[in-house]
Amino acid sequence: MTKTLRVATLALALGMLALPALAEDKAPAEDPIVARVDGNEIHRSEVIRELQNLGSQAQQLPPQTLYPQLLEKVIVTKLVSAKGYDEKLQSDDEVKDRLKAAEAQIVADVYVHKTVQPKITDAKIKERYDELAAKFKPEEEVRARHILVPTEAEAKEILKKLKDGGDFAKLAMESSKDSGSAKQGGDLGYFTKATMVKPFADAAFGMKVGEMTKEPVKTDFGYHIIKVEDRRKSSPPPLEEVKDQITNQIGQEMVQKLVQDLQSKAKIERFNIDGSPMKAPAPAPEKASKKK
Repeated sequence: MTKTLRVATLALALGMLALPALAEDKAPAEDPIVARVDGNEIHRSEVIRELQNLGSQAQQLPPQTLYPQLLEKVIVTKLVSAKGYDEKLQSDDEVKDRLKAAEAQIVADVYVHKTVQPKITDAKIKERYDELAAKFKPEEEVRARHILVPTEAEAKEILKKLKDGGDFAKLAMESSKDSGSAKQGGDLGYFTKATMVKPFADAAFGMKVGEMTKEPVKTDFGYHIIKVEDRRKSSPPPLEEVKDQITNQIGQEMVQKLVQDLQSKAKIERFNIDGSPMKAPAPAPEKASKKK
């Protein structure tokens, strides 16, 4: 299964490291019709292309979130362009100029894909992962449950129920105002001390496994009852979990090097927006050498 690596021409020109979300190549059989306009078919790939044109940030959203708007955009483009074709605008000079610019963008994207993608091998990804894993510094982590309520009186009432044998997870689902963790019986999973507000972190990391706070812990969010479930040292995430991030990181570095190599071999003249010569940036001042 191959993946598509696209890099915007503008990003290349600016030396930026732009790698939009990688999209799986689809076989024709997997490109269903998603609309018809006066009998003309619109395929899913056309909608995906619109998504890719939005940039990497939009591509992080679930496709179904943007799908209705993108589909409408493709439909409107079909409708309006049909009228333009009726008037033979495909032969207009402005259209030809813009097509040439679009062609240059596409050629740049494909060149980058064909040049960089084959070099991002599994061996290179594994090598980078091992480098990062070797630099990883383990931190102490705690896994805890909590029940969050607005007032100290409510917290003390729940604490009494727990001391009388109440089930922590059940009471968290019934009473906790932290809706996210309440669904999990108050379970917050593993966390480091730095990721929690100080009063909560101090309490959680000051307890042993199986212990529960003797008094409610006050934070800006309200009053917490905390129970420590486990303690451990953090470890690097497995390779498969970070493979896409490492792939993008390596790809970005390769794109940067590719652009720098091309720039170093080319004669590039830059001008201001009015066409006047652009002054070369002043060289960085050299640091005075220390006298012995």
